Amino acid sequence: MDDDNYSALMDVCPEEYKDKISYFLDYAPHLDAREVPDPYYGGKYGFERVLDLAEAASVGFLSMLRKTGGINEKIGE
Repeated sequence: MDDDNYSALMDVCPEEYKDKISYFLDYAPHLDAREVPDPYYGGKYGFERVLDLAEAASVGFLSMLRKTGGINEKIGE
């Protein structure tokens, strides 16, 4: 979810699949962040901020899956 994770994945990913790797927050383009920060360095509200970011990206990711046919409209179908 950050540059280090992205780089590590790109290093081990076969060339033909590298176009499938992206940042999690790319699924929440309305946010002003690309990387999910380490919550331990976020002060009193670090974990809440990371949870908010992860929830926003999750909504976008599920939306993308629905649009591309990767998931049914209702989970569990």
